[in-house]
Amino acid sequence: PRSGFPRSGPDSRRSPRAILKLNGHQLESHALKVSYIPDEPPENGRRGGAGARPGSPPPAPKPPPAPDVPLRLLVPTQFVGAIIGKEGATIRNITKQTQSKIDVHRKENAGAAEKAISIHSTPEGCSAACRMILDIMHKEAKDTKTADEVPLKILAHNNFVGRLIGKEGRNLKKVEQDTETKITISS
Repeated sequence: PRSGFPRSGPDSRRSPRAILKLNGHQLESHALKVSYIPDEPPENGRRGGAGARPGSPPPAPKPPPAPDVPLRLLVPTQFVGAIIGKEGATIRNITKQTQSKIDVHRKENAGAAEKAISIHSTPEGCSAACRMILDIMHKEAKDTKTADEVPLKILAHNNFVGRLIGKEGRNLKKVEQDTETKITISS
């Protein structure tokens, strides 16, 4: 036998759980088949489509998306071409390998010595993309003999600068020691 019950009122949040528990339950040698009839239109405003069909269990909850962390870098303009690569192949490769969205803001601030690059991904994806971009800049500097050191400038939001520095500069000193780098914070 098939039964339905409205999904509204104070128990509407419990309906999907009840359906899962009751569906397939044996009662007097019959397996129950439970469905619900929503009393509100689907979220996308259409009937059918992505909404649940009568008789089907509710869709499994989607895992929350990974946090999107924006990372903004300033890179010397002379390295932008190498970072993008021929027909965008290099930047596409970085994007694919790190599962990041990367924007090179090359048309902004025409004639500027540095260009901004925005990376959107998980913290791990941002770090990996940043490392790949830095490797490209090091290789380009070595190949063109333009610079011994390649500065990496990260644009940090003012809200995070205090946390980056840490009490009495401890966080900053630790990162400098761990990475054997010199870090300068400017306003």
